[in-house]
Amino acid sequence: MSTVLRFLFVIPIGFVAAVLTAAFAMLWPFLDAPRGITGADPVFLFHTGIAFFAQAAQIGSVVLVPWALFMVATELFALSSIVLHIAAGILGGIAIIVTAYGGSAPHMSVQTAIVVASLCFALAYWIVAGRSAGRWRRRRTEPSADGASEG
Repeated sequence: MSTVLRFLFVIPIGFVAAVLTAAFAMLWPFLDAPRGITGADPVFLFHTGIAFFAQAAQIGSVVLVPWALFMVATELFALSSIVLHIAAGILGGIAIIVTAYGGSAPHMSVQTAIVVASLCFALAYWIVAGRSAGRWRRRRTEPSADGASEG
């Protein structure tokens, strides 16, 4: 039952949390709210909210298939290392920059925002669902050294 709950709820919630975290990390450096969030114009807040969800939808649609393949591999092989998830985030960010922009790389601030967002994505997913990757599989118990080869 816990396996079913993991695949129906924990992993999708981890993906959604990772997408929202990456969208926030992607937009945060480019927001210019000089009066702070409490004194901001309501139209500015509305536009920021729309931009946030649009950015989250864009990130989610771009990374859905590659991250699903990575998630299946980590679940099948019980790879729950934070270093592996962070390395996948960095490689994913670099892959997005290379495939989206080709030979003409964008400004360094955009590249940094993409890589930071991909790192935030990977870390948020690891916190919610990646830490326990593969724990649903039954482990083979190894025979004890005491009575394993008594003849």
